Amino acid sequence: MSAPAPIAVLELRAWARALLLAEGEIASVAEAVDPLQAFAVASGLVAQIGADRVQKILSDAFAPFREAAP
Repeated sequence: MSAPAPIAVLELRAWARALLLAEGEIASVAEAVDPLQAFAVASGLVAQIGADRVQKILSDAFAPFREAAP
């Protein structure tokens, strides 16, 4: 079995961290997003797909939780 593609890892990790933020398990957006951005850089994903696409992936993952907030 091969390792998952970095983009799939980022998408899943972003969704999971967004859920943890919404549930109060992560204290701030920065605490939720910073490790994701670091992963995107370290994995070469930013170089491969660009920073704008990475930001879109993160934004899309957090959007449902942002919209559900009071």
